[in-house]
Order: sequence, then C-alpha cells, then structure tokens
Amino acid sequence: MRNQQLFIMDFSNFDTFIFDLDGTIWEWDNLFPGVKETIRKLKLKGKKILFVSNNTFFSRSRLTKKLNDLGIKTEKSDVINSGYATSMFIKGYYKNPKVMAVGKGVAEDLQQAKIKVVQRPPADIVVVGQDHDFSMEKLAMIYRTINENTHLIAAARGKYFPTKKGMLPGAGLILEMIESMTNVKAKITGKPSDFMCYLVKSAVNSDMSKVLFVGDELDSDIMTGKKLGCKTCLVKTGVWVEGDDADVKPDFVIDSVANINV
Repeated sequence: MRNQQLFIMDFSNFDTFIFDLDGTIWEWDNLFPGVKETIRKLKLKGKKILFVSNNTFFSRSRLTKKLNDLGIKTEKSDVINSGYATSMFIKGYYKNPKVMAVGKGVAEDLQQAKIKVVQRPPADIVVVGQDHDFSMEKLAMIYRTINENTHLIAAARGKYFPTKKGMLPGAGLILEMIESMTNVKAKITGKPSDFMCYLVKSAVNSDMSKVLFVGDELDSDIMTGKKLGCKTCLVKTGVWVEGDDADVKPDFVIDSVANINV
C-alpha cells in the first residue's frame, strides 16, 4: 500500500454506492465531516445507496435508526449488517433451530427473523457477535453447549471494535477463544463471506461495473468489493494505517467520504 497513488476523482459514472459504517460513515456517535453532504449529493443525483456493515453491537433496525437520527434518511432495506446476514443464512439452511446468541445486537437480529433464541443449552447453533459483556462464565457455557451436533456461526472475524472510548476487542477475538476451546471452526456470514456477497448483490440489482464499494478495511470491505466484482475505494478515516502492505489492493484511495465527487 505504500506506493498506492492518492488522488480524488470524479465518481459520477457509478450508479450504486455501497458504504461500510464504522470507520467510514461514522466514529461511534459522530458522522465524519462531510458525510451527510456527500450522501445527500449522491441521492440528489439519483444514485442508489447501500450500507453494508459487520457491526453486530447494533441490530439492523438500530443501525437504520442511528443513520436516520444522524440525519441520513435511510430505509431498513438499504442496510445489510452481518447480524441480518446470519439470520438469513440460518433461515435458509436450518429448520426451526434453537440458537444461542453471543451479543445483544445479533440476538435482536435473530429474534426479528423469528428464530428461537435460547439462553442456556441445549442449542443447535451458537452464533457469535459483538458482546461487551463477554466473560469466562459465558465461554464455559458455550463450551458445554457445543458438541458434534452443534454448529458454530460467526457474524464476523474483526478483531477491533471502535467506540467513543477508543478501540475495544472485537467479535473476532471472542470467536478465537471459542474456536480454541472447542476445536470447532466457525462458519463466517459477514463480510467478506460468499453469503454476504450474495445478499449485497441481490440488493444491488444492477451491473456491478457501475458499483463502488467504499470502506476502511482491506480484508473486509475491499475484499468484499473484489469478490462482488465491483470497484473499491479505501478511505483513511478508519482502521487502515499508512504502510499496510496487505495483498488486497483498492482501486482508489481517498482521505474520506467527503472527497467523493459526482
């Protein structure tokens, strides 16, 4: 990434803009400067806007409400988070399972999809999301729950979760403890999984050459865009740092969403 050319370009040829949320649109409760104006400008130009996030601290409904509360008018159908993706995956591949959920946000997404969420074993599936109250007691209970008939699903593998107090351990670190203790590898349903790409592509309904995926994480956002077959744009407002030499490369690099011109 050190030699990546940095420039601002005209993005008017794109019909659909897909935005990550944390580190791209906002930092916890605060929009990054210029975000609201950029989104408004895109919508006035008739561009389709989607928000695709691995945030499971909030449910899909709460993320939609948060966007609207911050002045970005958004329909729930335009928000795809990994908790929702997990719910749709379970609905599509399992029949009336009992699911133990790690994290309030992902539990809410599961319940809104009318999936039975249990607090104690037995469970057919354990779903891992962001949980700021995770404890050794919860880890021990999950260990007792998982057996050869139990499936482990994770909404994401992100190791960092940005908050107003700074970075906190992400769902991926919780997942690593669970995988290590149970010797079970989780199925990932959030970015950059094939299932998340399937949901996003279904929501786009247009030529992927006319789609731009904007995010701050190379192995999540940019990788998802590459798998979708669309152009990708890295913003420098989130977790990416100068000198990151990851294999996946964005098509464009800009300082922030405010630099998107149409």
